[in-house]
Amino acid sequence: MGDMGGAGLRFGLLGPLRAWYGERELELGRPQQRAVLAVLLDAAGRTVAVPVLVEGVWGGAAPADPRKAVQLAVSRLRTAFRPYAGDEPERMPLVRVGDGYALRVPAAEVDAVAWQALLAEAEELRRTDAPPRQVREVLRGAQRLWAGEPLAGLPGPHAEAVRARLAEQRISAKETQLELDAELGDRTDLTAEAAALALEHPGRPRLTTVLMRALYQAGRKAEALAVYEDARPTLPPDEQGPAELQLRILREDATLLPAGPAPEPGVVPAADTWRAPDQLPASLPDFTGRVEEVETLADRLSGAGGRAVVVSALDGMGGVGKTTLAVHVARQARERFPDGQLFADLRGADHNPPDPGTVLAGFLRALGVDPAEIPPDTGERSALFRSALTGRRVLLVLDNAADSGHVEPLLPGSAGCAVLITSRHRLTGLAGAHQLRLDTLPPAQALELLTRIVGAERVAAEPAAAEEVVRACGLLPLAVRIVASRLAADPSLTLAALAEGLRHEHRLAELSDGERTVEATFALSYHRLDPELARAFRLLSLPDAPDVPLSCAAALLDRTEDQTDLLLEELVDLNLLHSPRFGRYGFHDLVRAYARGRLADEENAADRTAATDRLLDFCLATARSADQAARKAEPAELSLLGALVASPGRTIADGADAVQWMRDQAEVNAAAIALSCADPTLPLDRAAELADRMGAVIPERTQTGVIVDLAGRLAREAEARGEHGPLALARYLRGSMLWHINRYTESQEEIRRAVELCTDERTERVLAKALITLGSNARIHGRYAEAAEHAGRAADLFHRLGAQRAEGSALGEFAFSAAQTGRRTEARDAAERCAHLMSASGPVSAAIGRYYLARVLRLCGDPEAALAHAVGAREEFTTLQVTVFAAAAGDLAARIHAEAGRWPLAVDAAEAVLPLARRTSAALEAALLRTLGTALTGLGRPRQARALLTEALEVYRRLGLDEDAAQVEELLARSG
Repeated sequence: MGDMGGAGLRFGLLGPLRAWYGERELELGRPQQRAVLAVLLDAAGRTVAVPVLVEGVWGGAAPADPRKAVQLAVSRLRTAFRPYAGDEPERMPLVRVGDGYALRVPAAEVDAVAWQALLAEAEELRRTDAPPRQVREVLRGAQRLWAGEPLAGLPGPHAEAVRARLAEQRISAKETQLELDAELGDRTDLTAEAAALALEHPGRPRLTTVLMRALYQAGRKAEALAVYEDARPTLPPDEQGPAELQLRILREDATLLPAGPAPEPGVVPAADTWRAPDQLPASLPDFTGRVEEVETLADRLSGAGGRAVVVSALDGMGGVGKTTLAVHVARQARERFPDGQLFADLRGADHNPPDPGTVLAGFLRALGVDPAEIPPDTGERSALFRSALTGRRVLLVLDNAADSGHVEPLLPGSAGCAVLITSRHRLTGLAGAHQLRLDTLPPAQALELLTRIVGAERVAAEPAAAEEVVRACGLLPLAVRIVASRLAADPSLTLAALAEGLRHEHRLAELSDGERTVEATFALSYHRLDPELARAFRLLSLPDAPDVPLSCAAALLDRTEDQTDLLLEELVDLNLLHSPRFGRYGFHDLVRAYARGRLADEENAADRTAATDRLLDFCLATARSADQAARKAEPAELSLLGALVASPGRTIADGADAVQWMRDQAEVNAAAIALSCADPTLPLDRAAELADRMGAVIPERTQTGVIVDLAGRLAREAEARGEHGPLALARYLRGSMLWHINRYTESQEEIRRAVELCTDERTERVLAKALITLGSNARIHGRYAEAAEHAGRAADLFHRLGAQRAEGSALGEFAFSAAQTGRRTEARDAAERCAHLMSASGPVSAAIGRYYLARVLRLCGDPEAALAHAVGAREEFTTLQVTVFAAAAGDLAARIHAEAGRWPLAVDAAEAVLPLARRTSAALEAALLRTLGTALTGLGRPRQARALLTEALEVYRRLGLDEDAAQVEELLARSG
C-alpha cells in the first residue's frame, strides 16, 4: 500500500488485537471497539461501509442505533491513535471515506501480513528444493509471530471468520514444520508435540503421519501402527498418506529413519562452580483444564532465543488462577531454560509491595554474583542483572505485579531469556509483551477440578449438588479449591449441605477453609482503588441485574456518560468488572457479593437512596419515551399516576429501538423496582408506573410472568405503606398481566380490587384501564352486557381525560360486546369511531382499530367488509411483528371464510397463524383449533376435525371458559 500516513504504527492480529507506536503500546479500548478496528485492518486500506462494519462486529445482534455505535467506536479509536497523530489531521490513519471508514497503515506493519509473507517464502523455498533446515527456520520464524488465539476475545462474525481462517493456516504450517522435523530427525521431543497436536486436532492426515513417523524413528513401531488404526475412522476416506506410511513401516523402510539428531545450538553451558537456580514453586498435582492458555504460553516460550526477550503478561481477577497457570507452564518449559528459573512474588496488591531493587538483589545472588559486588542503586542493579543474563537462557516468573513500572527493572536483555508476568490488571505499558486475560473456568473444568480434589466417587454420588456448588463458586478456581478442601477435610460434609450453605446472600463467608478466603483476595484489589473508583465499584452493585448499560450506570453514579465510561473501563482493566457487550458492564457473581458488602458498610443509607432515586428516575423517563415511540402513547397513558421525573432519560429513536431497549433493559428495570420496594423512604408511584410501561412496550409471555411477580411485590409493599395510588396501579397491572396469560379468575379478583381503590382524581386513569380489563374478562366469559357497560364507562373516562387512543381501544371493546347483545347500529358507530381515533396513533394502534372494526362488522352482517379489514389487519400485524394480534386477526378471517362455507380458505387462514397463537395465547390457540375443526368438518374430514375440536375443548376447560367449551362440545356432538 505504500506509506499512507501510518508509518510508526504496528498492529498485532495473531493474538489479542494490539497496536504500538514505536515502543509504546496503544490502549484500544473495549472489545467491540477493537472488533471495528479488526474489520478495518483486514480490509488492508480499503473503505469499509458502515453496514459492513455493523454486520462484521454485531451480526444479528446489532445495537439499537448501529450507526451511532460505529461512530462512537471510531471516535474512541481516533483518540487511541492520538499519541501518533497528535494534532495533525493528515497523520490520522483512521479516516472517513464516503459512507464508510478506512484504516491506512503500511501492510508490512501488520503481523498477519508478515505471517502470510513468511508462509509464501517457505512455500517458494520448498518449490525450489531449498534445504529442509532453511525452510524450517522460516516456518519457525513465522510461528514466533503468534501471541495466542487470533483476535482473542473479540466478538462478532468477522472476528470469528478471521480466527477460523488464521487458525487453519497456523495448524497447516505447523504440520509442514513437523514434517520437516521428522525428515531431519534432530528433535527428541517431536513425538510428544506431535501426539499432543494429533489429540487436539483429530482427523488430520498430516499430523497422523508425522506422529507415526516420529514413533517409528523412536523405535516404537507397534505404537506407530496403533496410531494409524486408532486414527483411521476419523480420516477422510480419500486420504492415502497414513495408509501408505503404514505399509512403509511394515516393510521397515530405511528411508524413514534420519541420519541422526543434531546438537541444539546456542546453549551456553553453566560454569562448573555455579548451579542454575530453580526457584519455581511446586506445580499443583491437580492442575485442571486451561489447555488453550497453556498452549499459547508454551508457544511463546518456545520462541525464546529469537531477536528479543519473550515477555508474556497474564492478567485476571483475584482467585482466577494466574499464578497456578504461570507456574504450571514454567515447570513444563524448564528444559528450554537450562541456566535456571527465577521466581518472585511482587505482592502488587499489597499497600507496600517489595522494591524492585530488593528483588534484583535476590536474583543477582541466585545467579552467582558476590553479594559484596551488588551495587546499592536499583538502576545499577538492573544493569548488572542484564549483564549477568547475557548468553544465558533463564526463565523469570514475576508474580502479582502492581503495574508496568514494577516489573520493567526486572526484565532481562538477553534474547535467550523469557518472562512470565501475572497481574490483577492489564499491563498495557509493557512494550512488546504478549497480553493474555484469564477468565473463570468453563463449567466442565470447574467440576473436574472439584472432582480431582474431592474424589470421583463422592461427586458421582451427588452430581446435581456438585454442579450447584461449582456454580455457587462462580467457576472461580480459588473458590472451587477452598470448598473442595473443606469437603476433603470433612468426609461427613455432604455436597448438598455445602450447596445449601452457599445459597444465601452471605456466601462469601462460606468460601473459607480457615487459611484462605475469597473475600480477602478481592479485598486486596479493592483497597488499592482511589475513592472515585471505589465508589463506582460499590454503587454499580446496587441493582440486582447481570449487567447495566452505560447510561444507567451514569445515572447511578451521578456522572456524565464520558466520566462514567472512563471509570468503568478502568475497573474492567483491573478485572473488577467485565463488559459482556458494547456499552454494558457487569460483575462476576462473587465480586458482586463482595461489592455489596462494601456498599452496605461504606455507603450510608442516604447515598444508597439517592442512587436508587436517580436510577429509577432514568429508567422511568426512558420507559415513557420507549412507550411513546412504540405505541404513540398519550400523556394520559404514559403516566397513570402522574409521577414527576427529573431525568430526561435516554433518547429513543423509533419503535424498533423502543422494543429492543425495553427487552435489553428488562432486568435492570426489574432491579430498580425491587430497590424501590426495599427502600421505605422512596414513594412507589414511579416504580409502579415503570412496571406498567414494561408490560405496555413488550407484552410477551416471557415478560408477562415477570411483571405479574413485580406487580405482586409492589402491591404488598404499597398496601403495607398505605400508598393507595401505587396499590391501585399494581393491582390493575397484575390483573391485566394475569388476563393475558389466561388466568381469568385471578385476573378478575385483582381488577375488582383495583377498581375499589380508585376513589380520587389521581387514580382516574388507572380506573379507566382497569375497567377495560374487567370488561374483557366479562366478554371472554360471554357476559356481553356487563362487558359493554365496563368498556363504555372506560371510553367516557378516557374521553374526559383527552386520551384519544385509549378511548378508541375502549370503544372497540364496547362495540364488540354491544353487537353481541343486538345493539348493532350503536356497535357499528362505536367501531368506526374506534378505527378513526386509533388511526392517528401510529401503525400498531391503527391496525388494532382495524381489527376491532372487522370483528364488529362480522357481527353486524357485513362479512365481506369484515374480511377485508381482518386480512389487512393481519398483514399489518405480521409486518409489525405484533404476534398475538396477528393470530387474532387470522382467526377472525378464518371464521368468516368458514361461515361462508369457503372451507379450504378457512383452513389456510387458520393454519397460517396457529403457530403464532401457540406461542402467545392459549385462548387464541383454542379458538383457532375450533375454527380449523369446523372447517375440516365441512371438508368431510371428520377424524381430523374431531382431534382438533377435542384439543380445543381441553384448552377451554383448562382455562375455565365454560361457554366456549359448551359450544365445542356441541360441535363434537354434531360431528358424530
